[in-house]
Amino acid sequence: MGWAMVTVVTITLIALCVIVYAYAKQVKRRLDTSATAALVAQAPLVFTLSDTSVASLAHLSQEPILIKQAEDGLRVQLDNRPLVPIAILTDVAAAAALREIVAGTSREYGARWTALVMPAGDGSVSVQRLA
Repeated sequence: MGWAMVTVVTITLIALCVIVYAYAKQVKRRLDTSATAALVAQAPLVFTLSDTSVASLAHLSQEPILIKQAEDGLRVQLDNRPLVPIAILTDVAAAAALREIVAGTSREYGARWTALVMPAGDGSVSVQRLA
């Protein structure tokens, strides 16, 4: 009678593990789908700036500019350098253009966000939110 009880308990535990695994897999799939849909559904913001502002941004970096707005302030990453406070930028026109972009982006996304800024040749700037 002892072996029968061990067999029943073992089979019950295995069945319970299979049920928990199947449920967890279903929940993960649902979360992944909703997160992907949220990222895909979010279209980039487009701002129109003066030609001088777009040129000064293009002069800062040939690659997209990473901007992070958080409680500790506004930080910018140019090329492969580390994030630095926007106050460090010596190009006044570029800093003003970035502040204008940040103001518009904060209206849309709130007080905390991370985004890529990509200047275009037509005087517009595209802002894609990352987080």
